Amino acid sequence: MYYIILDMEWNQAMDRAHTIQEPVLLRGEVIQIGAVKCDEDFNLVDRLKINVAPKYYKKMNRHVEKITGITSAMLADGLPFPEAFGKLREWCTPEFRFITWGFDDIAMLADNLELHGFDPKFGSDYVNLQLIYKNQIDNERVQWSLSDAVERLGIPLDAQAHDAMNDAWFTFQVCRKLDMKRGLAEYSGMSPGQRPVISREIFRDIHDIRKITEDLNVTRIPCPDCGKPLCNGEWLSLGVVRRNDICTCPEHGDFLVKIVCKRASADRWTVTRSVYRSDDEALASYRKKIEKQHAAIERRKAAAAKEKADDNDSTV
Repeated sequence: MYYIILDMEWNQAMDRAHTIQEPVLLRGEVIQIGAVKCDEDFNLVDRLKINVAPKYYKKMNRHVEKITGITSAMLADGLPFPEAFGKLREWCTPEFRFITWGFDDIAMLADNLELHGFDPKFGSDYVNLQLIYKNQIDNERVQWSLSDAVERLGIPLDAQAHDAMNDAWFTFQVCRKLDMKRGLAEYSGMSPGQRPVISREIFRDIHDIRKITEDLNVTRIPCPDCGKPLCNGEWLSLGVVRRNDICTCPEHGDFLVKIVCKRASADRWTVTRSVYRSDDEALASYRKKIEKQHAAIERRKAAAAKEKADDNDSTV
């Protein structure tokens, strides 16, 4: 199997009013792909760089142009995304797993794949190298930037950052400084907040997120291992736009399910449902928060009852 260290750059709309809403909510459009292929011992096999001509965001966002150095004139020389993706897919085969620095690249790739009619789950079984770095080198911060890691590990910053090929190469060099065999072996056992998502589903054109946990399209969840419906627990409300639950398969155990709602337009929402393997830590955290949720509900009931009683007393 090959490991493909992937980095991408993407352009964005000039402002919210010009953000593409259909066929997907397009947060960014890929304009550059950089990748380093290595074997299971992390020896270099090959490199790939593809410039991509955007279909929608053809004028460079000023902020993106400033950090990448890519101009609007340069965009036209790239390949159309379907051709660029075909080249990447062929180069990755036969068996591979993506490694990225952070969660953003695979999510952005999924959006662009869906935009062009490809399977958005391509490469979704990936490794976020940030987490291995955090566990092995420095656990102080929640999130380390790639440039922080490169500097900390003494890797020469001898090329421009925010170039997809250069950043993929820097990420490869970070891999070479880590114990990747141990890191990959431990990766699936990380806490649910860190571990990779097992499955992810996106639901569009949702009008009322207040009733999202009553929407069976969202809450009827297949077991990632056998496909049978999971038994849902009580949904935990984490503010207006987030819901968590511990759902169970009688055969394959507990899964942590996270629902995140993002506004797509004035009257529509996009809902992302992510499924992770659960463990004792996740279950304990869930139960503790459910108890707090119950206590908050009881306090609101008591306050409402007191207010009603006070109103009744005042009318006597």
